[in-house]
Amino acid sequence: MKKVLLINPAESTPGWPTTPRAVEPMGLLYVAGAFQEIGVETTLLDLQLGFGDQEEIYRGIARSEYSAAGIALASQACVWDALKIAQDLKNLNPDLPIFSGGVFASLNPEWVLDTTPAIDFVVIGEGEPFVTEFVLDPGNWKQIPNVRYRGQLLHQGNLPATTLSRPHIRPDRSLTFEVIKRGEAPSVVATRGCGGGCTFCCISHYYGSSWQSREVGEVHQEIEDLVRNFGVRRIHLVDDNLFGHSRGAKEWVRSFITAMKNFDPPLRFKTTCRLDDLDEHLIPDIKRAGFDLLKIGIETFSRKTQKVYHKGMLRYKAEAKLDALLKTGINVSLGFIMFDPYCSLRDIEENLEFLLNYPDCWGRHLLRSKLVAYQNTPIIASLQKDGLALESGILGVSWRFQDQKVADFHRRFEAMLRGRILPLEWEYFHHQRSLLRQGFDPPRLAEIDALFKNCWIDIFTGTLKHQRPSSSLENRLLDLTSLVEEYGQSTPSIPIAEN
Repeated sequence: MKKVLLINPAESTPGWPTTPRAVEPMGLLYVAGAFQEIGVETTLLDLQLGFGDQEEIYRGIARSEYSAAGIALASQACVWDALKIAQDLKNLNPDLPIFSGGVFASLNPEWVLDTTPAIDFVVIGEGEPFVTEFVLDPGNWKQIPNVRYRGQLLHQGNLPATTLSRPHIRPDRSLTFEVIKRGEAPSVVATRGCGGGCTFCCISHYYGSSWQSREVGEVHQEIEDLVRNFGVRRIHLVDDNLFGHSRGAKEWVRSFITAMKNFDPPLRFKTTCRLDDLDEHLIPDIKRAGFDLLKIGIETFSRKTQKVYHKGMLRYKAEAKLDALLKTGINVSLGFIMFDPYCSLRDIEENLEFLLNYPDCWGRHLLRSKLVAYQNTPIIASLQKDGLALESGILGVSWRFQDQKVADFHRRFEAMLRGRILPLEWEYFHHQRSLLRQGFDPPRLAEIDALFKNCWIDIFTGTLKHQRPSSSLENRLLDLTSLVEEYGQSTPSIPIAEN
């Protein structure tokens, strides 16, 4: 095998106007590392970060310099660019084997193959096991267990997650400097999977219902190398549930935290975890180890919905753990699903009340969050059984509200957002995407974000109570409009094509 091209497509269709960020595509970079470990040269083309000479790479494709090409399909935001790239590559070299992988591809392999003849097969789940077998026998990829292809008679379920790569495999670090240059922290993977088994979540479908950890010493060495080679003091642990949900997880977590405390001066970490799996007694040690931000998904306190989700966090227990984290000085970013098929207006009121008690722990767009029933996730069976499932598509299964009062509230809320605030949100988003943040005073940005959030809360609560927009909301919207316009004029704009 000569060399392999690995592509991270651009996210051209964001679902809503969230602030653009520079992030390393770790799944793709681990695949690159696996190829390199076996001695296969890899070329990276990251169209999200603008890394790589696309024209020169395409000339190499036409000259048959590459033995295969892989395209990451991590989310629906990049799907159409990815499919176009695949067709471009196949036009340049019809004999080039092209494969895709990532969360979106793993959830929708049949759709990817049916929609894009240029993609020959889809790799389900982790990529490293595939790499080993593919390099040994490139022409026999149909026999690799986690490969899906057209005409396959038996569609096996996803393989359970195996040990998190081999300890001596490291992710490719070609993109790390670019990420740091854009003000973001480099990413490290310490664990994979979650083990929680929430019915709406695609993680179990992707990795299997398991949680796998790397050797603590290996993770420590990787972070130490990042500190030495790039001078970083912040690390993003891009795990789904760092603190584990399996037997033996607590022992690993204690060892991991102890190892992270050894850095002098201390590093700063952010990561994701389940609140259920967070040991309150470890919180002081977690802080001393350098963790200053935990992203935590609570989703809802509706007992009916929790039963469907296979979650069961009681509100008073959640509040106790959150209070302990905040008291210690660890910031929290909450995940919530405000609208789901089973919720009542009382559930929505309780969830909102909880969120307003922790105003610094969530972003405004969370108020609009709605359950996504991804393809092949267990919650679809519940929706179908209860007569709530509607149409099936690439984004999953659409559904209806069981409670008509909730449906009416959601319709009114969406109408208010679309009419009064989302146009401003998109304008703000395009200014940020145009790099107009440069030269604009950070406190003014904080003022804009605070005004946006207050407007969202006013709209949400007012609509919930059937109230007309208040004069205070109208004044906030006027102030917000002026600030966004000022932001847009702060430096020359870079034109952005509308999606």
